[in-house]
Amino acid sequence: MNKTNIIITGEDFDYSFDKLKAMEVNIFHYPMIFTSGIDINIDPNIYNYIIFTSKNGVKYFLKNISTSINRDIKFICIGKKTAEVLRKNKFNPDIVVRRNYSKFMCDEIKNMGISKNKKLLLIQGNLAKKELYECLSESFNIDHKIVYTTNPVVEKVDDLTEKIISENTYVVFTSPSTFNSFIDKYNLKNNIISIGDTTTDHIRDRGFEPLMTAKMQSYEGISNSIIDYLNKKLDHELS
Repeated sequence: MNKTNIIITGEDFDYSFDKLKAMEVNIFHYPMIFTSGIDINIDPNIYNYIIFTSKNGVKYFLKNISTSINRDIKFICIGKKTAEVLRKNKFNPDIVVRRNYSKFMCDEIKNMGISKNKKLLLIQGNLAKKELYECLSESFNIDHKIVYTTNPVVEKVDDLTEKIISENTYVVFTSPSTFNSFIDKYNLKNNIISIGDTTTDHIRDRGFEPLMTAKMQSYEGISNSIIDYLNKKLDHELS
């Protein structure tokens, strides 16, 4: 029987997938997108709070800073991975929001007790939806800066086409943009794995149905969902 292949389509990933590899599952990385920074002048020291919704937001924000950052500024991050990037750059994430959906993020930030006279800055990429900014604008004096763009990878890779043909290949999508880039170049079957509800909704809007949606919006969540699926599939085949 052919080994199972998992295709990762995000720009990068830092998860080992050791449990899947122990099951003799092959992990391949074929990035469907790449990011690039936008040159923009930002004075961080006019803000009391700076909000990051992604690792790339931190990365490209810091590249646009030409002055030292006031240590009194509070940093709000979405998720552990974003917080880790801040720490690696010697900044402390004061608040880490757990749920990466606009409504939940907005509600959580609104309930943090931040004074209405404080000035906030929201850092995002060009594909970010406006819901979070619009929701926070109802309660705070907040600016919105776009510091990077997400772009589709143009080249088509022949050996990926060969892998997709295999019935034991599953393709993981971590954002709507990875899905769009993929289906512009490759024929997609039904072995679609989505990282979360936003990506799943987009995939359905494009006329496809994900095989599974990760219970946790992370690579760990994806890994656990795949393991559960493969174990159930094996039990079914043996029964």
